[in-house]
Amino acid sequence: MAGKTRRGKKKKTTTENVEVKETKTKKSTKKVVEKVKEEPKKEKEKEVKKEIVELPPRKKYTQEEIDEATNKAKADLFKEIIPYIIIIVCVVFIRMFIVTPVDVSGSSMYPTLKDGDVMLLYKLRLKTVGVNRFDIVVINTDEGKLIKRVIGLPGDKISYEVNDDEENGTLYINGEKVKEDFITDIAKAQTCKYNSDICLDEITVPDGEYYVMGDNRGNSKDSRMIGTIEKEDIAGIASVVIWPINRFGSKN
Repeated sequence: MAGKTRRGKKKKTTTENVEVKETKTKKSTKKVVEKVKEEPKKEKEKEVKKEIVELPPRKKYTQEEIDEATNKAKADLFKEIIPYIIIIVCVVFIRMFIVTPVDVSGSSMYPTLKDGDVMLLYKLRLKTVGVNRFDIVVINTDEGKLIKRVIGLPGDKISYEVNDDEENGTLYINGEKVKEDFITDIAKAQTCKYNSDICLDEITVPDGEYYVMGDNRGNSKDSRMIGTIEKEDIAGIASVVIWPINRFGSKN
């Protein structure tokens, strides 16, 4: 009996030892896993600490330094905007004294010009070259701007005759026939539609003034109704259409 009892106790002890070992093994494994999990966190914390940079204490500036910095900023800003100022001044100067775009409104210059055409109005040419016969000019009037063709120059003697069949007409300047290739025969025949002075008798254009008519003689308000135009009322000479692109080119 005694021997059996001892053997039974030995067996129980062995089982307990195995359980204790297994428990210890599990605990060790758990600690290793927890340690593995904690290591990335620690590394991240280290990285964050490395990224944190201590800011230096804020420097106190004197009023002189502030004024100097302000003046420098103003100077730099001026350097940046001065090219734009120059561009604006040049554009304004060019438009006021040299050339500017103008819109054609209406059909009084048809077929040479069409409603909606955009032309370049040359202002400087008016002063340097002057106005020539058949130039297209923009005129300032009390009712707005008009665009017409110069027919008579200062001192010219002008008259107009419509053929008996009223299908054509002839312009006379200083007693000579002058071709008008820029208008149709129908337009020529309609020149005397409003019983204008040049159809009734020969007229003389006063000094410093111009006689103008639209190319669409049957639908144009011009010198036949409003009289001759003073040079001071001519805004400039328009000779080039720039828009629409398919009509680009000189129209004089």
